[in-house]
Amino acid sequence: MGVTLQGWCKLKKTPLVLCLLALGLAVLASYAATSGYFAGNGEQHGDKGVKQPPAVAALGRIEPSSEIINIGAGMSPDRLESLFVARGDLVKKDQVLGYLGGYAEQIAQRDMYRAQLEEAKLRLKTELELDRSRIESAEINQRQVLEVSPLRIAAQKAQIVSLEAKLANDKDILNSQVELFSRGIASRRLHEDQKAMVAQGEANVASARARLAELQHQFEVDTVDAETRIKVARAQLERAQAEYPIASLEAQIAAAEARASRLTLYAPVDGRILNIKIKPGEDVSSGPVLTMGDTRLMRTVAEVYETDIARVRIGQVATITSRALPYSVTGKVVRIGNMVFKNDVLNVDPAARADARVVEVWIDLDDAALTERLTNLTVDVVINTGDASAAVARSGRP
Repeated sequence: MGVTLQGWCKLKKTPLVLCLLALGLAVLASYAATSGYFAGNGEQHGDKGVKQPPAVAALGRIEPSSEIINIGAGMSPDRLESLFVARGDLVKKDQVLGYLGGYAEQIAQRDMYRAQLEEAKLRLKTELELDRSRIESAEINQRQVLEVSPLRIAAQKAQIVSLEAKLANDKDILNSQVELFSRGIASRRLHEDQKAMVAQGEANVASARARLAELQHQFEVDTVDAETRIKVARAQLERAQAEYPIASLEAQIAAAEARASRLTLYAPVDGRILNIKIKPGEDVSSGPVLTMGDTRLMRTVAEVYETDIARVRIGQVATITSRALPYSVTGKVVRIGNMVFKNDVLNVDPAARADARVVEVWIDLDDAALTERLTNLTVDVVINTGDASAAVARSGRP
């Protein structure tokens, strides 16, 4: 037993390579025995039947139910002109929170367009009244032509009939005078007078017929002229409506108001101002001006390890604790994320993993008032996974 390995090799006349190989195997066997490798493997095989613990622990953060809303500028780059709220203020939906630098310019342009619109409307109103008066006058003239001229024509026709009747009577008397004059009963004087009366009657009938033709022709011309006057007056009315840029000015006003709205900071929901990142007078870029959220209902976003997420179900009860809270807060799991992320909430334990893969789980808190002013607070979350009545994860089925 006291013989060394080298001496043994010399006694047995064994090659040195085989002796070194035997020495290496002896060293490996000794290391395995002292490190408990075989015992550890036995424990790993034996852990397969061990029951999982009835809870899942995770880190989380407190946030409003509306999440943290970053309110930014509609147009950038610009300058923050005014801000009407401070940290912690409660605001209502659509409340004006502040204005950017270009807001005043857009309001001035809107007011200028409004003044131009009022002037254009006044001028258009005056022009329309004048054109409508012209149309009314033309329509009256047309009505006069259509109603009075036919009466004049009818009267002229009646006069012609009367003159023709008188002419016929005078001709009959003349014929009688001619017969009497041939017999020597009537005098030449009477014959000549009656002949002159017939000639005068024929001239009167011819003049009346010429006057009738003139009235008829004038009626036709006046009818066309009255229709033309109405068309011209209506065309002037349409031209006046087109000349004044009412619709264009209204569009300019709407565009200026839209730009002014983009330069206005509005509250998208009822809530509380959480932080102000830019002060009046500072330049505004693409980042948020301030942050807010609806703190009436708070929740915890727990970052559950991807290896534990299969045990989490919607409806399970969770307990939230923190050194900043006077007592623990309970809540229920309402939503489970569908993606795996790198953890955002870091543990204060230096030995904890800083690059863990986690799934976000949303938990509505039963007592929101305790945490409404503690947005982004890091908390410890313990989800009770032993609740058999909890709904199935993601689907929400009982």
